[in-house]
Amino acid sequence: MEKLIYLTTNPNKVNEANEFFGKKYGFNIEIVNPDFEILEIQAETCGEVAAFSAEYGANKLGKAVLKSDSGLYIEALGGLPGPYNHYFDKQIGVEKFLELFKNERNRKARLEHCFAFCEPGKKAIVFSGGGTGTIAYEARGTRGRWHDRFYIPDGETKTLSELREIDYVREATFWGDAKDQFARWYRKNYLMNGSYESYKKWRLWMFWKEKNYQIIY
Repeated sequence: MEKLIYLTTNPNKVNEANEFFGKKYGFNIEIVNPDFEILEIQAETCGEVAAFSAEYGANKLGKAVLKSDSGLYIEALGGLPGPYNHYFDKQIGVEKFLELFKNERNRKARLEHCFAFCEPGKKAIVFSGGGTGTIAYEARGTRGRWHDRFYIPDGETKTLSELREIDYVREATFWGDAKDQFARWYRKNYLMNGSYESYKKWRLWMFWKEKNYQIIY
């Protein structure tokens, strides 16, 4: 079966990819920590960032790749940090950010999660999802990205980090359905429409997993 190459240097994303694409969908996924810097552009959305990085990575490796990115858009900050989460975390950090934001009454925020798939020499195909929530007054939890410790999804009282510690599968639903969008598209366009032998191997693999792990779709 053709390998799905997922480019990332983030250990959290490695675990997520193995759990979701490997175990749920049975993709033959290869996690690649590239030996070159994956360039990221300045853009307004994480979809644009993921698309550019996927195109750069695909052309650099000469293979089709998958790249992901996430963004946090805070209403009171005019949409910042947006796709620049990494820089906010590096320059400010969780505790200092919450201290600066403590007197703000408008704590509405939107989470964006994107995946971009690209073949060499082609434009990336982007899959986007997300959800809405609020910014907590204090950091809670220890798992995930920096904003996971203070972002509370609508309808919940716990942060993403706390929810992940309790139930990883349920916490993943608050990121939207971008992963599912991509997985369905990839299965249709690369497995079902690929070679018969590749498709047959994938179906046999999924049949074995269903019998052994009782996978529920």
